[in-house]
Amino acid sequence: MKRADREVAVKLEYSLAVSAAMVLVSGCATGPERQVSKRQDTTPKVERVSTLEEKPYRLTLEEVDDFLANHNRSEFTTRHVTHEQDIALPLAEYAAPLLPAPDDVINEQQSEHHVVMSLEALEQMALSNNPTLTQAMAQVDAASGAAYQAGLYPNPVVGYASDQIGIVGTAGELQGAFISQEFVTGGKLQLSRAKWSQAACIAETNLSAQYERVLNDVRIHFYQTLSAQQHVEIQKQLVANAQDSVQTHKEMLNLGQTNMAGLLQSEVDLSQNQLNLKMSENNLEQAWRNLMAMVGTPEITRSTLSGTLEPSDEKLDWDSAFHHLLQNSPELVAAGEKIRHDEITVERERVQPIPNILVDVNFGHNFETDNTVAGVTAGIPLPIFDNNSGTVDQAMADLNRSRADVKRLELTLSMQLADQYRDYQTAWQHLQAYQSDMLPKAKQVHEMLHASYVKRRAAWPDVLMAQRRYLELQQHYTDALLEYRETDIVIRGMLLTGGLTEPPAPLSGGHIDAVPKPR
Repeated sequence: MKRADREVAVKLEYSLAVSAAMVLVSGCATGPERQVSKRQDTTPKVERVSTLEEKPYRLTLEEVDDFLANHNRSEFTTRHVTHEQDIALPLAEYAAPLLPAPDDVINEQQSEHHVVMSLEALEQMALSNNPTLTQAMAQVDAASGAAYQAGLYPNPVVGYASDQIGIVGTAGELQGAFISQEFVTGGKLQLSRAKWSQAACIAETNLSAQYERVLNDVRIHFYQTLSAQQHVEIQKQLVANAQDSVQTHKEMLNLGQTNMAGLLQSEVDLSQNQLNLKMSENNLEQAWRNLMAMVGTPEITRSTLSGTLEPSDEKLDWDSAFHHLLQNSPELVAAGEKIRHDEITVERERVQPIPNILVDVNFGHNFETDNTVAGVTAGIPLPIFDNNSGTVDQAMADLNRSRADVKRLELTLSMQLADQYRDYQTAWQHLQAYQSDMLPKAKQVHEMLHASYVKRRAAWPDVLMAQRRYLELQQHYTDALLEYRETDIVIRGMLLTGGLTEPPAPLSGGHIDAVPKPR
């Protein structure tokens, strides 16, 4: 063959090869319409469109025939994707690294006639409906009644008196009446009333402590419910992310960029996220019911809470928290009042042996002499055998025990505060890490990958993964916020919790233990 003919033939072969390559490239970019060969030994190749674009996945289509036999072909005829197409993210772009504040969600729900409840409204409901406050008030009334009773003067005794009836055929030497009175000495009544009035002071301190317990528990349950409410919103977005991942894997399978295992795994992840959403909704329902029980209105159906988990107060330091606790704890105040009660008790028992004066006056008519007569008798008990020394010893023992109890209570509260402050400090450190470092960086990674995807330099599954990690960080951040709120409430509330626990009695017992003259 001549040299010129050979050159023509070579050029023709080169033109045919270029044309075939262009057809192959255009066929790979057609999306779901391209025909997929059913031969198991064929591995489709995808050529790079430009030097700036990363090379797509090079995965086989193993088990495609079995998969297509079990699924409707129409499931894969979804949206067409080209590398030049600008696809919006499944989740809206965030202006801040956190979820929208609950107030923003509430504003949308108010238009749908949802009932919105604030923390202040719930606190007022609890103060009106919580039964433990009624119990604590009853303790005050009981101690006040005992104090009033202990200071009352003994009642006089009046009656009929007669003597020598029938003497010399008369009605007797005396026919008349008598009156007797016990005169209390040594200030016993004043000390008894002071003792029980001090018990009433203890009951009032316990009442204020119970108010604090109820309010603290309402606040804790409020933020637990608010956190559960926010978890539901985040979980819904995670479900949306998983749904987008399933859709993406379907398209990738249709394009030959993944296999059936990848699609099935994305479907499993979607099912798991849907179960997590149901669990979050169940947690929200439980948190709401606990909140309503603490408020005292369990019949109220679930509504939306208004508020934010974000802390608004300055961070507490250990010294100020410890000083505040020792200076203001109602438990320590009540323990100090108990010491004063026992001091009065000792003084009261020491004056008990001082005899009271018993006076008896009788008057009437002496029928024997036909005269009006009267008589007076007076006496005192002599403290010869019983000087009340044993009771004084008991009172002193109670006083010493009360004094030691103050120190015991201080040490116990110190240990409890140490535990709470450790969790408080840890939650604060987590918040700082999430706010200043982790969440902003996760948001930046998400935005950068999305921008790279738009420029055909990143794969969409990578964008979804960054999005998922960002949402999961928000879940952890919500948990850290709740932990911080709970410990902050407990520390500022002087470790008082148990809003449905029966308040303690000022001294002992819980029912009436009355005597005619308490002392």
